[in-house]
Amino acid sequence: MTCSEDQLEHNSICCDKCPKGKYVSSHCTQTSQTQCTPCHDGHYTEIINYMASCLKCRSTCNADSQVETKPCTAESNRECGCKEGYYCTRKVNSGDQCDQCEPVQLCQPGYGVSVPPNSTHNTVCEPCPEGTFNNKTDYHTPCYNHTRCSDVGRVELTRGTKATDATCGGFMSGCHWLVPASLWAGLILTIIVVIIGVKCLKCKRRRKAVITVESSEQFISPVLPPDIIKHPRSPQIQTITYNSKPCAEEHECCLECDGVSVTVDSEKRGAYSIPDTCMSFISDPCKSEPQEDDWP
Repeated sequence: MTCSEDQLEHNSICCDKCPKGKYVSSHCTQTSQTQCTPCHDGHYTEIINYMASCLKCRSTCNADSQVETKPCTAESNRECGCKEGYYCTRKVNSGDQCDQCEPVQLCQPGYGVSVPPNSTHNTVCEPCPEGTFNNKTDYHTPCYNHTRCSDVGRVELTRGTKATDATCGGFMSGCHWLVPASLWAGLILTIIVVIIGVKCLKCKRRRKAVITVESSEQFISPVLPPDIIKHPRSPQIQTITYNSKPCAEEHECCLECDGVSVTVDSEKRGAYSIPDTCMSFISDPCKSEPQEDDWP
């Protein structure tokens, strides 16, 4: 008799298998199917089966070197892995589950990590080659190059070894002045810029004050009323009459011309000479210019 993969022959009958997470609690008969029951706590079946009971889960993981990576369920066993800093040295039944973990090797100063550890392999340490160093004790630090003091412009005080880095001192003599000189140059430049800015500000304020004074001192010509501009009064002609009698027949003569008044006695009339302008005034009456009071 040949049964399918999901069946198993029992008493000349092909009985169905139970799915994972269950076991066979009652076999099949000519009139009934296989009876399957779920696994109890702490037990499991991880494949379809025709088992009379479930498998017992693995005990708890070793707390010192292991951690639980997968809990125990009805369909899977408990799985344990190595903690950080440990690697697996023995597996369960040559499977993927680790049964024993050991601490990884630590590389000492002077040795660097060439191959870091993983869950199944230990650390590989190698001596640091010339020009490199490692001053730590761990399982992940490789060898690093020594510091080149000349690259940073400093003097080398102590050469590096396989376990120590090189020690640098002060700046080299060829460029020790570079940083201070740069600082002084920056300071002087800042002061110059500030001085120029202050002077420009003062000059601007002074120029503004001068412009204000000049604008306040500008002459504003008086504005005459429109009626005066359009219709000015005609100048009045003042006619001065004169006495045709000779000065010799008068007690005294008074001549006035262009604001100058001359009084001449009859006895002294020959001692004074009268200007031609005054003579013309006498002959032709003066015409006065229109005065400010004559304007309306």
